[in-house]
Amino acid sequence: MSKKTRTQRLNLTMDENLKRRFNLVCTWKGVNMSDIAQELIEEWVDKNAPPGLFAQENDNHEENNK
Repeated sequence: MSKKTRTQRLNLTMDENLKRRFNLVCTWKGVNMSDIAQELIEEWVDKNAPPGLFAQENDNHEENNK
């Protein structure tokens, strides 16, 4: 069972054509644009964050789950 997390709204600006294509593909696949955007941002952060950047945050999270 996954634990619900708090969410915050993010507004961004993108090319009108890209937004239209993103919406079209998400609709065609039956997925939510916000869900896909979150997945892509999570992947980007995981790939681009320097090693150890979130170590203290993860340590605190683990301590709170004990």
